[in-house]
Amino acid sequence: MSSSAPDHWEDLLRWLKEKHPGFETSLELRDVPGAERCLVATASAKPGETLLHIPASAMLNPLTLIRDSPIPKHLFPQPTHRISTTNSSKRVKTSPSTATSTATTAQSSVSSSKPLDTTQLLTLHIALTRDPLKRYPSEWDVYMNALPREFRPWHPLTWLITPQKSTKNDKSKIEEDEKEWEWWSKLAEKGLSPTTRIKLDDVKKRFEHDEEVIMEVLRKEKPFKSHNLATTLTSEDLLWAWLNVNTRSISLPLGLPGSTERMNHTLVPILDFINHSSKPALITPRVEQLPAPSPLRNGIATSNGNTNGNVGSSSNGQSSSSSTSGSASTTSIPSTTRRPSTLSASQNGHHLIPGKIDLRLLPPEKEGIQAGQEILFEYGGHSSGTLFAEYGFCEMPAEEEGEEGWLGLKYGEMDLGWLVDELCDKQGKEGKEEKEKVLEKIGCWGLNTIHAQPSPPHPSHALLMTLRVLHLDSNSPKIPNIENGFTTYISPANELAAISSLEKTLRRVVKESDKRLGWLERLDCSSADEESEKETERQKEGVVRMLKGMCVEEKVLAEKVLEKIEAGEDFS
Repeated sequence: MSSSAPDHWEDLLRWLKEKHPGFETSLELRDVPGAERCLVATASAKPGETLLHIPASAMLNPLTLIRDSPIPKHLFPQPTHRISTTNSSKRVKTSPSTATSTATTAQSSVSSSKPLDTTQLLTLHIALTRDPLKRYPSEWDVYMNALPREFRPWHPLTWLITPQKSTKNDKSKIEEDEKEWEWWSKLAEKGLSPTTRIKLDDVKKRFEHDEEVIMEVLRKEKPFKSHNLATTLTSEDLLWAWLNVNTRSISLPLGLPGSTERMNHTLVPILDFINHSSKPALITPRVEQLPAPSPLRNGIATSNGNTNGNVGSSSNGQSSSSSTSGSASTTSIPSTTRRPSTLSASQNGHHLIPGKIDLRLLPPEKEGIQAGQEILFEYGGHSSGTLFAEYGFCEMPAEEEGEEGWLGLKYGEMDLGWLVDELCDKQGKEGKEEKEKVLEKIGCWGLNTIHAQPSPPHPSHALLMTLRVLHLDSNSPKIPNIENGFTTYISPANELAAISSLEKTLRRVVKESDKRLGWLERLDCSSADEESEKETERQKEGVVRMLKGMCVEEKVLAEKVLEKIEAGEDFS
């Protein structure tokens, strides 16, 4: 649904060819009838042939930005290796101290601002393009011009944040805009499942935290302070920039210290146009890092040669933006907050170095790819609720598959956490805390899910263990054995109580899904904005269709598990 401008596509290709030697592509951007804008192959390609080659110099991350950025150097996270900011060869300096690091230390000593993480740094850099006086040109301007121009109204995060009134609009236009936002705000209130709303609230918290950090930088740091950017750039500008990072960045090993999921984000031109699919038959590319990793200063042994493999999937159990570390043969593409999985520098000594490690997109190993075929890959192992909260869409089965199609989704899932939390609250404070500790120790706390795959639909082991523990007395002699992993089944009476709670919970899910589905069926999708009436109505209808689908997914999964309970199937 993003409105990235097709007229900037040719400019982007020209910039990559002229400024980044080694760039190569056989992909083009197309508007496909009945689908969103997508990347397709311009010619057939055999296994091993290159579909896309993006030089590291074209990627946007702290390692490439630090060479030529208006953002003060002490706000950059410091890599475990040294990047020269003066040597045009982009040579990596591995000595423990440099003139650059000394200058950085001197700068930071007079500033109270801490280094930004990769999300905050990229958000700030993109937001600077909205300075009305254009005082912050960037060598990535051509790329940033190709980014989505708006996320309102289709991204659900914008439904929770009141839009700022434009002083350029007349009173009637302001009233129309307010009425439109009220429609979307109501949709967030009544159209989202409790699980999806919890996930969306978490996205909002992350944005508000990053916004606060960035605004503090704009108020205190030169040159932003003297340029009054804290008042010139609006919250709406930061929201737009942040959503570009959150929905389009991928996770790559950058060799930066700190939390992996907050220090590995990179924007990769063209790659960020690829749409998501979890269907193995549709996923077309493999991603390869090349040519060779560099040694780390911490003494971890490194291997020479390429790191390549299929795009991995990332678990979102969540922390919404987290990604899981894959093996040395897995390239990280966005996780939660981003797409596929993470390659950890601390595990195998590989990390991105500008001018040293590029990305190459390859066809499937067996059949290659045909001209005109859409390029797809997984954004990660995400449920419908996570995809919707983070990216603004969910994966839906083909219409001809009907309701049963939801059972075939690779990551089809229903999170019962909000209902299990209600059961926990009935334990009393001491009982709840004691049982939470037990469940945390055995790795079952907060993972209260029903899964579609592997078929048939089934409750997770963590959900069953949670219900079993909740139906135990806090002083039960069985708890030590559970805590130490010696037993999972407790007793027939306990199992009956746990399954009875599961049944009641699932029946409530069916009831809530039917209620929400009925409300969505009656919802008027007409627009109050006469200027963009057809486009707005199309967006509303598309979003409502996805939300209705998510209601059906929850209902179908719940009913399938209820059938097993009614048939007396053993879950132990």
